[in-house]
Amino acid sequence: MPEDSPKSRSRLFGEGIAYAELYPSIGRRLEAALNSSRPEIRRRLSALKAAEVANQAKRHEKLMRDFGLTITEARLAMYLGEGGSVAGYAEVFGVAVSTVRSQLKSVFAKTGVNRQGALAAIVPRP
Repeated sequence: MPEDSPKSRSRLFGEGIAYAELYPSIGRRLEAALNSSRPEIRRRLSALKAAEVANQAKRHEKLMRDFGLTITEARLAMYLGEGGSVAGYAEVFGVAVSTVRSQLKSVFAKTGVNRQGALAAIVPRP
């Protein structure tokens, strides 16, 4: 797997992949920071990662509670709500585009919206 592939980047910062699609070099930069010889840089990056994981979990829980989404549906809604694409999600999470489209139909049905732009409007902000 190339160092800066979407799957490689997903190991670094979970579902913030939409950001990485806009700024492809972010994966290499985060990898360099994670491998820094300076412990303070590694400690701070670990703290940022922990805060991001906690924030993502709260956002997932809110979507699941408010709309009855499954964890996978909530993950898809957040990914798309942050500007990601159906094809990008399929690549990052290793599923077929047709599977993502099927899951998206379920998300639309549960949330009562029928466009990705409208979905983005209801996804909790970080």
